[in-house]
Amino acid sequence: MSKRILMAAVTTGAVVAMAALAAVPAAGQAQDENNYTAPRTPWGDPDFQGSWENRTPTPLERAAEFGTREFMTEEEAAARVNSRVGLPDGEEGSIADDLVAADVQRVERSNSIDPNRPGQRISGAEYNAFWNAPVSPRLATRRTSQIVDPPDGRLPPYTREILELWDEREAARAYRGEADNWQDRNVMERCLLRTGLAMGEMNVPKDIYQTPGQVVFDLQYGVVRIVPVDGRPRLGSNITQWWGDSRGRWEGDTLVIETTNFNNMQNGGDVMPSHGGIYGHNHAHYHMGSGEHLSITERIRRTGPDTIEYAYTINDPSVYVSPWTAVNVWHMDSNNPDVYEYTCHEHNYGMVGLLKGGRTDEQIALDEAAREVNDRAPQIAAEWEETEAWEAQNR
Repeated sequence: MSKRILMAAVTTGAVVAMAALAAVPAAGQAQDENNYTAPRTPWGDPDFQGSWENRTPTPLERAAEFGTREFMTEEEAAARVNSRVGLPDGEEGSIADDLVAADVQRVERSNSIDPNRPGQRISGAEYNAFWNAPVSPRLATRRTSQIVDPPDGRLPPYTREILELWDEREAARAYRGEADNWQDRNVMERCLLRTGLAMGEMNVPKDIYQTPGQVVFDLQYGVVRIVPVDGRPRLGSNITQWWGDSRGRWEGDTLVIETTNFNNMQNGGDVMPSHGGIYGHNHAHYHMGSGEHLSITERIRRTGPDTIEYAYTINDPSVYVSPWTAVNVWHMDSNNPDVYEYTCHEHNYGMVGLLKGGRTDEQIALDEAAREVNDRAPQIAAEWEETEAWEAQNR
């Protein structure tokens, strides 16, 4: 497994990235996007080819203190750098300074936890500091959130339909371990698919290749998207795929990709809540719906020699009460041009370990399942409260 893949998988920015916030122009972008003209391929299309990465300290959802403001002021950005707001608890804040010291802190925290709760000792410490080291320094915008629509920078409320489904899943998993069989684990851990609603949520190196009529995105994690831009018709509605059916077109220098025909295999009880929380909470990046009603529109354009602006709109009326749009910036990853084959769990020995661990001590497995249920409970309650408030306002 490439160290670049794991190193880029963290969503946090290094200290150098946070420090760069204060230097970004007031418009919030590192380049003058209005005046930049993208280079051309030999056949005349805008040239996006290269290795890119999109790690950012900008949260997906906006903090309430910013209201509907899309960008921070210079003073607010400086204050965020000084307070390290946006960085998670743990060693990541100092990781760029001393990897060894970061691991010492990790071990000390782990040892301070009750040894009878092994899952708590492992959670968040699966990889040492080396694997979470930053790939490369880069500028960041002063955006207050990646979500730009709705105007409050927050995910829209979930539908009653999807929250009722989530409650059914929680009830079905009550009093069971989290690894009674392999179907209890999500599709990522089973090496079937690296999920994510759009490419902006996959914090890994992204290699882009182009040929006449096609744009190819090598996203690591075994995902390669081949997007036709030659006007060919879509697949029939009866043909569905894990990553859907994508068709692209050029609008000036912007590549617009519309994707439909997602399969319904991410919606079974064996996908969630086997691990993690509701989308948008903690590290969860799972689409809660089946995919049958999901469509994604992506808009990609170069805004400078080493930057791409990537915007995506999620529309799934079975999951969200309204569509939502997010924007993040990709940066040329020139320091690490080599990309290696990704092998999930080194032939998935990790799954064998999960199942063996669950059988070694059934009570610990049950305790861990209960702990995750308790962790999710306030998240689910908060989402229900938001949905019910929306329903009351929009009857």
